[in-house]
Amino acid sequence: MILLFAGLRFFLEEVILYNITGKHNYFFDVPLSKLVSNYAWDSFYYTLRVCLVSAVVCLFFRYNENKEEIYHLQIEQEKAKLSALKSQISPHFLFNTLNNFYEELYDDKPKTAGDILKLSKLLRYVTYETNEDLVLVNKEITFIEDYLYFFKRRYEDNFHVQLHIDGFVHNLKIPSLILIHFVENVCKHGIINDKNRPANITLTINDNTLELRTKNHISTSDTYTEPGIGTKNIEQRLGFIYKDSFILDYQKNDNLFEAYLKLTL
Repeated sequence: MILLFAGLRFFLEEVILYNITGKHNYFFDVPLSKLVSNYAWDSFYYTLRVCLVSAVVCLFFRYNENKEEIYHLQIEQEKAKLSALKSQISPHFLFNTLNNFYEELYDDKPKTAGDILKLSKLLRYVTYETNEDLVLVNKEITFIEDYLYFFKRRYEDNFHVQLHIDGFVHNLKIPSLILIHFVENVCKHGIINDKNRPANITLTINDNTLELRTKNHISTSDTYTEPGIGTKNIEQRLGFIYKDSFILDYQKNDNLFEAYLKLTL
């Protein structure tokens, strides 16, 4: 760029303008070699700063491109690990086994059989239907309800997580297994067995927006204070899909933790 600028400037000022005005740019007669030398140093002085700035800008964009590429490679690596895990345990064999259990228990223990059917649907959803980047919102909601159901079975009447769903679910699609991340954090790290301090999960759906709010007291036996690696991956994934059309926020006040997610669909 420096040499190109010097050559172009020399041609414009010492060839074209000189033929028109009859005067050199420096307004004194010097040998041609001296004139070329002056132009080289002069151009170097003026263009070096521009070249440095442009180089820094270029490296910045290259860095972001490489960072994004590395992130996608990590995602592909995780998908490969998941595929390898699936191949080790045949899902078809697993689901057939669960169906056999369901049929055997249907008459004698219908409640247990129903639980096996729910578990089979839950595993089938994770195994097959989340291979796509986007899934229907109603399927994610069903998955969350089944997930919470098994926690309720575990804690029985001592499970205090309130799920509220407002709005009509259209044929909206969202990234798969995004919402469950927040629900899982509530169940794993929050207090969910105290009726005086219930956890709240609110999902609000409009025509083109989806909002998720979670609020729970933090378990004193847990180190659940700051978003971890999973949260960073969720944020990167949302940034890749929605660019700036999403809001992700976490608030921790004393022993109370709140999470907020808004997607513009």
